[in-house]
Amino acid sequence: MTMGVGLQPLEFTECLADSPQFRENLQRHEKELERTSQQIKRLIKEVKDVVQAAKRLGSAQLALASSMEQFEFACIGASMTEDERVIGRSLHHFAHLIRTIEEERERMLGRAHEQIIQPLEKFRKEHIGAVKEGKKKFDKKTAKFCQTQERTLSLSLKKPETVFQEADAAMDMAERDFCQASLEYVFQLQAVQERKKFELVETLLGFVFGWWTFHHTAHDVHADAEPRVRDLQLRIQRTRSNFEETSKQTESLMKKMMEVRQMSKEEDGSDDGPGGVSRAGYLFLMEKKAFGTTTWSKQFCTYEKRSRILTLTPYNQINVKTSWSPEAVCLCGAVACGEAAERRWCWEAIPADRERSPLTLQALSQRDRAAWLAAVDEPPAERHPQKASVNSEEFALDETGFAFVRKLISVIESRGLEEQGLYRVAGVASKVSRLVACAAPGRRLPPALHDPLEWETKTLTSALKSYLRALPDPLLTRALHDRFIAVVKCERRAERAAGVCELVRALPPHNRDMLLLVLAHLRKVAAKSDKNLMSESNLAVCFGPTLLRPERETVASILELKFYNVLVETMLENYDEIFEAGPPAPPAHNGLLRTSPTALPTASRNDISLVGAGGIAAGVGPGARYSPHHHQLLQHFTHPHPLAHAGVGRSSSSSAESVSSASPPPGAPASALRPQRCTRVRTLYACLGESDGELSFEPNQIITNVAPSGEPGWLRGSLNGKTGLVPENYVEPLP
Repeated sequence: MTMGVGLQPLEFTECLADSPQFRENLQRHEKELERTSQQIKRLIKEVKDVVQAAKRLGSAQLALASSMEQFEFACIGASMTEDERVIGRSLHHFAHLIRTIEEERERMLGRAHEQIIQPLEKFRKEHIGAVKEGKKKFDKKTAKFCQTQERTLSLSLKKPETVFQEADAAMDMAERDFCQASLEYVFQLQAVQERKKFELVETLLGFVFGWWTFHHTAHDVHADAEPRVRDLQLRIQRTRSNFEETSKQTESLMKKMMEVRQMSKEEDGSDDGPGGVSRAGYLFLMEKKAFGTTTWSKQFCTYEKRSRILTLTPYNQINVKTSWSPEAVCLCGAVACGEAAERRWCWEAIPADRERSPLTLQALSQRDRAAWLAAVDEPPAERHPQKASVNSEEFALDETGFAFVRKLISVIESRGLEEQGLYRVAGVASKVSRLVACAAPGRRLPPALHDPLEWETKTLTSALKSYLRALPDPLLTRALHDRFIAVVKCERRAERAAGVCELVRALPPHNRDMLLLVLAHLRKVAAKSDKNLMSESNLAVCFGPTLLRPERETVASILELKFYNVLVETMLENYDEIFEAGPPAPPAHNGLLRTSPTALPTASRNDISLVGAGGIAAGVGPGARYSPHHHQLLQHFTHPHPLAHAGVGRSSSSSAESVSSASPPPGAPASALRPQRCTRVRTLYACLGESDGELSFEPNQIITNVAPSGEPGWLRGSLNGKTGLVPENYVEPLP
């Protein structure tokens, strides 16, 4: 609505003169007043519509809040992480925010009729209505005055003087009333035009102010809830990352299951599955009815070899019954049915109770029947507890491994703590493989490890994670695996932290020292999270599967990866409580630690595949063991050769990184212990040299003039007129 632009003021002098110009100006004012009245009427209707729409919106918002409060999250597994619990309660928090805002909306709308609609209607009825009443009076007085004036002026001169006096007095009275009504009407008309500037606008300002107060309240609610919402966003991000990682591993496991499906059909049931069940699957049971008829019913059967109990549960996937009762039968043997059987692949389960008739069962295939017969006929194996190897938890944590980790951490901390995506960005697989191979006894790290052009930081971080994953027993040990998972499932942080502290102190000394070394480094990385974007939670995602590994890969174990991350994050958050002392000092160079050294394989350049965003190398796995072939090849070149000292020096400056492993492990062939002279080798795999000093070759090529090099794990030889280094595990000696 705009103000009346162009209206001329109504002067009282013109009002008394009652000129045609005054009348035209008065009509313009009257038309503007009528337009104002109609606009106010429309405003009242629109305000009522807005209030009703807002009430409907508020009701819809409250209904949404109620649905959010009733929504429940179901989790897969027995426990949820703290992130999942917070996410599960988030909808209740959203509902509370909506209700808080809607309470202010309800208060605003409750005042709308009294403070907005009623004042608008009052202004229209009282002020504009008073002007309209004044117009009626003005028009009435105008008509009376004009009629009196015409009647008086039309009197004939022949009338007596008394008539003229009476007529003149009546005309003066009518003129006085007309002028009074005219002046009052003009005053009211101009007053209401001016009054609407503040009364009408002030009322509408109250309406706008009410909405402003409502939105300001919503803003205050947002400001109060913002820290919690930000925290929720981070938890959602971590949960999404966990989902993506578990989805990849679950899909990989699914593909593995499809690959071994045929092998599973051929299993003879010699190994007990979960719950001691040796074999499980569907069989058809023949039941004899009256008059010699038989029926076949589908049964899900499980057989426990130790108790020789066969459990039959009637179940059909198409016609599912709400209730079913399993039947358990103790067996003493099984025999295949002959050609007289009614159906193919039938066999008889012989109950231990001789008074009971044998059960005639039909397998799903010939192989399935053979597997059931093998499982039932095989006597239960006597289980002897396996003696744990001495210091099995410390099996590969030797002095070389500690020196390897310390060196990598030292180089990373000297140059790469501020690199974005540290430990999340994967390094080149071939370089990572080559670097991890240096953790084996007798190997040394490359002298140019500090050169960022040749050895990128991402290569060093991937090698560190690969080494930890390559340990035969994870750093937190399989013996304590279930206890660690149980502790991090505690909902109370203090209880969770105390349990983790206790379990970390229960680790073997070398495992605890290595864990302290790694966590102290990760804390330094997290301290630079404003630049490298690797917070404690992000580092936990990278190192959770590195420090913990399940004994068997199952869907349940994959779904528990989220607890691995919680565990690592808890250890980083409570580092000072867990480790009261600082990182352990490097041990004196006095040979290997008192553990059985398990050398990491001298990895090929293409056998490490980096998994996920963390760049975890999977090619160097826990199955890496001493290879007699590699030791035999090494013994072929034990005699000195002039070329052995001709190359550039590749020894490390750290004496702790070179550990002697000249003695082969027990069980090596006697022939491998006898030094032999050999100057030719045949290549087994293709190799692409990564520097000018390394040879490139294809399989089945002959390399001559072969001799030991100055770097463990590498030989020196000639191919096509070029002399260079050759990885010893890529070749085999020729006589």
